[in-house]
Amino acid sequence: MNTITLIGPDFSTFVKSIELVCNYKGISYQLSLEHEGKPLAIKDDSLLQLHPYKKVPILIDGDFILPESNAIARYLEHCGGATVFDVDPQKHAHIDAWASMLSIYAFRALITDYIIEIKNPSGPNAELNFEKLKSAQPAVLNTLQTINTQLAERNFLITEQFSLADAIILPMLGYHMQLPGDLNLLAEFPNLVKYYQRISALPFCKGVLHTA
Repeated sequence: MNTITLIGPDFSTFVKSIELVCNYKGISYQLSLEHEGKPLAIKDDSLLQLHPYKKVPILIDGDFILPESNAIARYLEHCGGATVFDVDPQKHAHIDAWASMLSIYAFRALITDYIIEIKNPSGPNAELNFEKLKSAQPAVLNTLQTINTQLAERNFLITEQFSLADAIILPMLGYHMQLPGDLNLLAEFPNLVKYYQRISALPFCKGVLHTA
């Protein structure tokens, strides 16, 4: 298999998820924000030729173009290396279900409605909109509690090995790990903090996940 190209910026949680999958499976890749010599801009019409909703990441493998992180992970599963699913069909389906749920519901609560407000404040003079953040916090706490409950005493989120579900949630948690003071709601879940610290220290996470 040739070195694949992942279209997307390195700050995207979903780009990071696919980087983790590639590293874990030993698949060579490169990040890019151009295609066929033309620059691409996030959420810009320049992405329409690659993704009908102008989202990232997008995988390019020779002439093959594939959007959407979960679909990309399923494609990469057929490219050899360690599995990010499971040979047992029920466990495989369980991982797939959690990856989908985390991509939709957890991303909305943890990133769209919270981290993005902190990174790009919508208050007057580009200050933090604390009313908006306070309104978003119950969903953040509920999401973190759901993940904490699922993790329980496991080393990984679904089975006893790294899976796509871990690859999806870890970059999201990474942004929360970096938040200061009262903004860091992850501090209320020490088990999740230990989970992140343990996995982010593994070799295949180096250069992708923030190390706490």
